[in-house]
Amino acid sequence: MYFYRRFKHYQLKYIIGIDSGATSSDVLIYPLGKSREILRKYPPINLNVLGFNKSLRCLTFILKDASKKTGLKNVASVVAGISGARDEKDRNKLSTAVKKATGLKNIKILADTEIALASVFNPNDKNCGILIAGTGSILYYRDSKGKLRRIGGWGRHIGDEGSGYWIAREALCSVTNYYDGRGRKTELAKVLKKEFGIDSEKIIKEIYYKGFEISKLTRHVFDCAERGDRVSKEIIGNAAQYLLAHFIPLKNKKYRIALLGSLFSEEVLLEKYLRQSAKEKFYNVEFVKPHQKPVYGAIKIALNEF
Repeated sequence: MYFYRRFKHYQLKYIIGIDSGATSSDVLIYPLGKSREILRKYPPINLNVLGFNKSLRCLTFILKDASKKTGLKNVASVVAGISGARDEKDRNKLSTAVKKATGLKNIKILADTEIALASVFNPNDKNCGILIAGTGSILYYRDSKGKLRRIGGWGRHIGDEGSGYWIAREALCSVTNYYDGRGRKTELAKVLKKEFGIDSEKIIKEIYYKGFEISKLTRHVFDCAERGDRVSKEIIGNAAQYLLAHFIPLKNKKYRIALLGSLFSEEVLLEKYLRQSAKEKFYNVEFVKPHQKPVYGAIKIALNEF
């Protein structure tokens, strides 16, 4: 992306775009001039999980650290897509606090879904959206009237069906069923023992008292499925069905949907199952391939703000 010709008066100025999900934050330092952009990784920010004060500290640290080479005074604008920032009042409150903490004037806080949508589609595009499957899951789309809507994204405790967390939780359930003798034998039990030292005697203590990070098991479910484990394949197949259910409210209208998130970018099997079922149940949906990371959507939004 090279937009600097439009902004010659911002020579040596920079835009900082942030895409903060559940596992990490992509931070793009984008020059408004003839210089190379810099993409860096930082810890994640989820407003619902961390709370306001910790999210503020994390975002302030990211901005100050990312701008060490450029200098805060040379940052023309910041657009940050923050996971869990659904409420406009929360976003405005966070934006005001970050401005005070950093001295930056142009800071826009958005939900991470909004910058992800902007990375794939233009502001005037309609009947388009993104299906995100990472640690969580959500369908975020713009309807025929240009109104933005969301399906899912309720979090791991009351939603996020088909997500990485959901897959890992289902895997643990299949293992405990196997322990009980009421479920099928699965390679997942061996993986849980080998990789994490968890067996039938330790699993309750590890999950409920020691805070085992459940989502760490997700990639092992895909690995077991690739090796032929039937239980793992079934879990991923069910995840695909739950993700497809996000399309029910689209009511047979033609939509272009981009598949985003680590379960699509890093794994193959889930997308395969999803596309196979979509041909039968949602033939009106056309899947499009994203060509850049969601963080570029933050840069596009910042440039449009100028």
